[in-house]
Amino acid sequence: MQEEHPQEEIGQPLKGLTVIIPTYNVAPFLTRQIEHLQELADEILVCDSFSTDETVNIARSFGVRLIQKTYVNSATQKNWAIPQAKHEWVLILDSDELLEPELKNEIQEFIASATEDVHLANIPRVNLFWGTPMPRPLGYPDYQSRLFRRDRGRYDGREVHSHVRVPGRSVYLKNHLVHRDFTDISSWWLKLNRYFRYELKESLKQGRRWTLRRQFVYPVVIFVRVYFLRGGFFYAFPGFFVAFQQALYYFMIQATLYEHELERKNPLVKKAANPF
Repeated sequence: MQEEHPQEEIGQPLKGLTVIIPTYNVAPFLTRQIEHLQELADEILVCDSFSTDETVNIARSFGVRLIQKTYVNSATQKNWAIPQAKHEWVLILDSDELLEPELKNEIQEFIASATEDVHLANIPRVNLFWGTPMPRPLGYPDYQSRLFRRDRGRYDGREVHSHVRVPGRSVYLKNHLVHRDFTDISSWWLKLNRYFRYELKESLKQGRRWTLRRQFVYPVVIFVRVYFLRGGFFYAFPGFFVAFQQALYYFMIQATLYEHELERKNPLVKKAANPF
């Protein structure tokens, strides 16, 4: 079992911005992202989950702060990192996200002018699919709760797709966070199993049960909504694939829940399915 690096004692926050980047084996993206953030951030804090590629060496080569913790889920990882930021405002960025130049300026202006009752800024996100923006099919403006006061904001604890909660007022910025949501089929397929595990945990926490409606009806509804109502058909095959992808994701979440309930009723099912 890998050990956490000790949590630092951080006192009163300094005026300014800490950007936190959660990482695990993101070496192909990290150099560009750190270079992209250097003129904006007063501090860059890389929260690594014990990467096995060059991620840690890249972070150290830039001289940014590096902390490490064994990964449980996204919310737990980020909530552990947030109090270790040295500055009053925190911006959370995934390794496959970049800021528009206009957003950098807007963030600086926002921090300089935010009143004490404002604790959070929601940022609209543009998701790229095979490098192409698909605003409506991919849920634009897809607001992300990423910029908040260090001592006011924490993630809500969902196993996946968690959001920041604050006691004070929230506002909405205008310029965009750009997310390379889907780059290739193989990497998407590899990460699905991990997401299904998180979704299963969340379903069990919420007390959800498998039903025929959720398994078969909801995926069809999702496909129709994305492909027809949100205009996925305007984007030819990529638009179809986006709709199919989202329907398949929900279908597999329910199938994973079904499998879990089946194994609970009869533990021998799993043993029989894996005789070796």
